[in-house]
Amino acid sequence: MSTVVLMSLVKEYQCPHCNAPMDVNPEDAIFNCRSCGQAVLSDGSEFKDHYVLRNTLNRTKIHEIIKGFIKKKGFMRGIKGYKITNITPTLTPFWVVTSDAYTHFVGYLRYTETKTRTVGTGKNRRTVTDHVTVYRPIDQEIREKRADVLLGRRGSSIYGYSKVKDIVRSEFSTAVPFEHDHLIATDKEFDYLSTEITLDAANQLGKTVVFDNHRARAQKACTKVFDCATQITYSGTYFVHAPVWQVEYEFKGETYRVAILGSSGRIILGEIPVTTTFRMIFLTLTVLAIGAAGVVSYFFGQSAVYVPIIAGIVAAVIGFFTLKNTFKPKSVVD
Repeated sequence: MSTVVLMSLVKEYQCPHCNAPMDVNPEDAIFNCRSCGQAVLSDGSEFKDHYVLRNTLNRTKIHEIIKGFIKKKGFMRGIKGYKITNITPTLTPFWVVTSDAYTHFVGYLRYTETKTRTVGTGKNRRTVTDHVTVYRPIDQEIREKRADVLLGRRGSSIYGYSKVKDIVRSEFSTAVPFEHDHLIATDKEFDYLSTEITLDAANQLGKTVVFDNHRARAQKACTKVFDCATQITYSGTYFVHAPVWQVEYEFKGETYRVAILGSSGRIILGEIPVTTTFRMIFLTLTVLAIGAAGVVSYFFGQSAVYVPIIAGIVAAVIGFFTLKNTFKPKSVVD
């Protein structure tokens, strides 16, 4: 599609809260005013159930977190002289679908029982072991209150975005209704991302997640499931923005990234250099381990067979991590 056609599809609205002009991408289902952050539907009306995880960080704290991250994850790597080159705070969109879910399933569990019995008499008396296949009927229920978190965008260049989903689920109870004044006072440097997923689509996706989860749990409890029926009562669907700080730092001419959740300061995902020092340490440990395994096998192999086996396993594990960390430029941790 040409740029001219795309421009013609862009809708122009005025924010219902601050009256600022807004250019809306036609692919967005709910978007945010860049002036005040107000969530707006594709028809230009205000969206009410908009929540945020409150950001608790600033750039000074971000520098401290990165310093601690490199100190902890950079152990034995010799990382000195790194430089933070870019810090980008972004409010990332999620849907949180809350529901009361109920599933009733019926099936059977097949397993083998070992039973012993005595046969014969006198000198012919003996114990016989039988392996009996047992089919136990299963009739169970699953009842739970759920909060299923869905990504608000089908694709995003935000580093660590997909990893935030599980964290949002655990922190959703701390989310607060969106406040324009608070945004302008504390988080005005954040850039809002819109969602491409509509409210109805979020509910349908949430329903699919519940069905798949309960079906998988039923199949885990049964060898075969005959019937599995799920009922869902929605208790609320919320549009939630989570603050993510994307950080880039440079070390020896290479750029590495770290994503930090602004509400808790938790590292979502991070890259750490695999340095020459780190490689040399692991190579040295491998040589020492192989040498030690040989010595142990020579002196103790005759008296204890398991000793050289254990030594060989230790050497193999260290060797595996050496190969793993020798040929890649960076490690990814969370």
